[in-house]
Amino acid sequence: MLDSRFDSRLFELIPHRPPMLLINKVLKVDERSSSSLVLVDEDSSFFEPGHGVPSWIGLEYMGQTAALIAGHQLQKGLVSPHLGFLLGTRAYKAECSYFEKGEYSVRCEEKAIVGDGLATFDCFIENYDKTSQTIKCLATASLSVFRRQI
Repeated sequence: MLDSRFDSRLFELIPHRPPMLLINKVLKVDERSSSSLVLVDEDSSFFEPGHGVPSWIGLEYMGQTAALIAGHQLQKGLVSPHLGFLLGTRAYKAECSYFEKGEYSVRCEEKAIVGDGLATFDCFIENYDKTSQTIKCLATASLSVFRRQI
C-alpha cells in the first residue's frame, strides 16, 4: 500500500522508500532537469518539534530530486540501469537553520556529464513568501554524483 503523503510517480522513478523518501511529489522531470515538492510537518523524517527539519537535510532533498532525472532517463531508455552515489557538494548555502512547517520546491539542473560515470547538478530549495509575494531561495548547492553501471 502506498503512503498517501507521497506521489506514486516517485516510486516509479527512484528506489527510496519511507522513512528515507524525503520528497513528496514530482512537480516536473525531463532529461536534464527536475523539480519536487517537499512537505515539512510533524510527520516528516528528521522533524524537530518547535524547529522543523534541519537545513542540512536539504542536501538529501536535492539528491533525491536529482535522482528523478536518472529515473526518467532510465524509463526513456536513454541510460542503462545504474546506481547513483553522491560524491560531494560544493558551496551548500542555506539561508535558514531549519525548514519550518510548510511546502518547499526543490529544483535540479543537470549541468555536466563526464564520460559515463560523473554528473553534476545545480540545485535550489525555494518557497513562496506570502508576505512579500515572492519566491525565496533558501538553499543552493552543486552536487557531484557518480553513476555506477549495474
